[in-house]
Amino acid sequence: MNRKVAVLFGLLAFGLAGYVSTSYLSAQNAAKAVVTAGDHKNKIALLNLNHVVKNYQKAVALNNEMKDLFTPLQAKSKAKTAQLEALTKEAQAKPEQRDALEKQARALKRELEDLSNEAQAMVGKKQDEQVVLIYREVQDACQRIAVAHGYDMVLHYNDPTTSAEYWSAMNIVRKMQAGACMPLYFAPGVDISADVVNALNQAYSRTA
Repeated sequence: MNRKVAVLFGLLAFGLAGYVSTSYLSAQNAAKAVVTAGDHKNKIALLNLNHVVKNYQKAVALNNEMKDLFTPLQAKSKAKTAQLEALTKEAQAKPEQRDALEKQARALKRELEDLSNEAQAMVGKKQDEQVVLIYREVQDACQRIAVAHGYDMVLHYNDPTTSAEYWSAMNIVRKMQAGACMPLYFAPGVDISADVVNALNQAYSRTA
């Protein structure tokens, strides 16, 4: 249960990145279709999807709501896990009571499985709906900014937002294995992630 809840706690940030990973291929195909006409130079922008989701106040609020739903279940899971560990130790120390203690342990394991299933049922559909909602809003904001600033294309990528995470071995390996658009360099002003965050938060503040 603890492991599954920890995975589900990733929620929108990494869940969204995985949900839209296939759009990298669409971006690559779109990039191949862009051609220059005369002296016209295509204007392309980059967007760090991970940065946007972590800083979009609505996404953060939804993420916190999901965590609040898990708090009671997580507390129950921790308590039952502690009981199970205690029963296991007691069964080892008291061979004469092993059968009875193991029966109690099996019952606790079933209860933990029920809690895990309850958590997955609770979050599954709602998390999917929130992922789609946030992605659509990010995409709409990108389109508005692209039109306003004359961008011909906006490509998204996913990178950590801190230096320590960026230079971690895990992130570097991910970059080397990724088969999608992964910028090694871009000029100042090309990445519009901050602009998209500002546009989303301004719209959200008017309705929240």
